[in-house]
Amino acid sequence: MHAVTLKEAKRNLERLLTQVIDDAEPTIVVLETGQQVVVVPLDEYTAWQETRYLLANPTNAAHLRQSITEAQT
Repeated sequence: MHAVTLKEAKRNLERLLTQVIDDAEPTIVVLETGQQVVVVPLDEYTAWQETRYLLANPTNAAHLRQSITEAQT
């Protein structure tokens, strides 16, 4: 994951967003205050949200972990 300043992100926004999508690699944008935000492709963000939702339920989480273990063996 790489980082860019807000100034650089503004200057090259379309190229930055295209690169994030093409590489499926999150990019950190560092604000002048030092705060940071992450730009990720929508499909990756959606997958993270779905995973978080599924793992929030302990029964679901146990079932998913068991399925992963079975698939690996």
